[in-house]
Amino acid sequence: MATDLTRGAYSGRETKLYYNSATHASPTWVEIKRARNIQTNRGPALSDIEFHGASETKAIPGYKKFAGSFELVRKRGADTIFDAIIAAREAGSIIELVHLNGSITDDDSKGWMCPVLLGETSDTANGGDGVVVTIPFQAADAF
Repeated sequence: MATDLTRGAYSGRETKLYYNSATHASPTWVEIKRARNIQTNRGPALSDIEFHGASETKAIPGYKKFAGSFELVRKRGADTIFDAIIAAREAGSIIELVHLNGSITDDDSKGWMCPVLLGETSDTANGGDGVVVTIPFQAADAF
């Protein structure tokens, strides 16, 4: 999952985030225009293991990991994109995300595409910004 995204680029202006609202075989890409702060974490997954007779655990490198998160600014009223993302999360469905340095219809756009599972979100009502939701994701075994 190599990337040619520009460091410090702003999502929605210099980069674009999409999700597939259809099937893998016949995708329909929907731009998540209100996505921001898209982050990815890559590298070995470090697993903690307890060695026989030891009183502590230690980390060992495991498989490579691809995970991350993005913030979604919720829309007042009907928000079909937020609803679709949350429905996929609640169902445990795999969705495909694409983050590119241009439009998905441009052949020269570069970035990453990955089937993901969406993680736990927290909605704040305690003085924080209740409009912005952070949505974590992790690469899923699919296709």
